[in-house]
Amino acid sequence: MKSNPSTSNSFTVISGLAHELDSPLKSILTRTQKLIKDYKNRDFEFISYKDFKIIISTLEQLERQLEHCSRTTSRMLYVGKRQARLEENNCQINETIKNVVDELREQLKVTNTKVMLRLGKESSWVKVGPIEAHQIIHNVIINALQAMPGGGTIKVKTFLNKERNAIGIDVTDEGVGITPEHLSRIFEPFFTTKERGIDKSSGIGLSIIHSIINAAGGSIHIKSSLRRGTTVQIFLPVYKSK
Repeated sequence: MKSNPSTSNSFTVISGLAHELDSPLKSILTRTQKLIKDYKNRDFEFISYKDFKIIISTLEQLERQLEHCSRTTSRMLYVGKRQARLEENNCQINETIKNVVDELREQLKVTNTKVMLRLGKESSWVKVGPIEAHQIIHNVIINALQAMPGGGTIKVKTFLNKERNAIGIDVTDEGVGITPEHLSRIFEPFFTTKERGIDKSSGIGLSIIHSIINAAGGSIHIKSSLRRGTTVQIFLPVYKSK
């Protein structure tokens, strides 16, 4: 019995979204438990300025992580609402990019990050469904944002590549870059260079989008230099209505 490609693709996307929830939820639990442990049995009528700063700082970190979880669950609900229409295998990639950037506006503001868009004027219909396209673009931009802890500029460009009959998408950051040894493993499931801190990654994101892009007949390439930034280049086949 043959499996349904649409159902398989949906499961892959949902699996990736679930993994995105795992790390921040564990961190939220750990930080909350520590806050309770440190202050539950304190006998005081007021707190010091130092204590106040610790509590507020922890709450701000929890807020950021809860916002990430909320965005992720919203995307999972979006997948659920579109279940009946998973046969859709095309979308406007320029519109998807604009929507993702708009969704991330607050996170970009908090991290002092700007996104510069240079979207091609040609038709940008691609042979990838709207759910999968959103997952691809969101993941790549989030990775770029996390690569610049001090802020910076992310450049997103789309263009028509006639030789490949594909729409090209370049996402370039000014971040810390990736070492050659890590670059060779970047699409391995659960491999991650973010081992510590609130931005720790499950290492599933790039593996998921790599699978989605390959299944659509596209390709993804990454070029990176330490302390000079990274460019992710994606090619998605052009969609033409019959």
